[in-house]
Amino acid sequence: MIAHIKGTLEQKDSTEVVVDVNGVGYFVEVAERTLNELPAIGEPVTFYTHYTQNRDHAIKIYGFTSRDALKIFELAITVERVGPSLAQSIVTRLSPAQFQQAVLKENIPILRRVPRLSDEIAKRIILKLKKKIAKVKLEEKVDVGGVSSTHQAVINVLVNLNASDLEAEQALEKAIESLGDSADRDALVKEALRYIRN
Repeated sequence: MIAHIKGTLEQKDSTEVVVDVNGVGYFVEVAERTLNELPAIGEPVTFYTHYTQNRDHAIKIYGFTSRDALKIFELAITVERVGPSLAQSIVTRLSPAQFQQAVLKENIPILRRVPRLSDEIAKRIILKLKKKIAKVKLEEKVDVGGVSSTHQAVINVLVNLNASDLEAEQALEKAIESLGDSADRDALVKEALRYIRN
């Protein structure tokens, strides 16, 4: 019903933002990863959206800064016992390509990185989505089905320095973009710390 919302970011908190579109403010539910990708208050922003109305007729709009994240969210909520809250957690903890590869390769440990996602739900996701997700074309083309030992070591160092798992993963992603996938552990840690501190 609402494909996207484009306007000015007016307000944000831990789970929801307000976007002003020509004087009308829209509440948009966002995942933690999405929240961390947003510009400053007063800046323009675009959300690709999923519109829903529950049994109590409460309307909610879920927003994502990429079409890929929206695709994964909408696939996830088709699985029994995966509601919008858990689907948001999936989008936060795993990139769209990570989720796609985890399902295709039946990699339950990767799926279990998502809080509250049990072995049973992981198996249900794989059974329900494996054929569907194979046909999904993502803009993100990198094969990230797993985490290399070097990259996991970087995440461990960052977490030991009081970063959250999500902060460590996102900082590592930015460090890899800057230095390349073949950079050594110490260089990646040093680069990643810049993004955590900022």
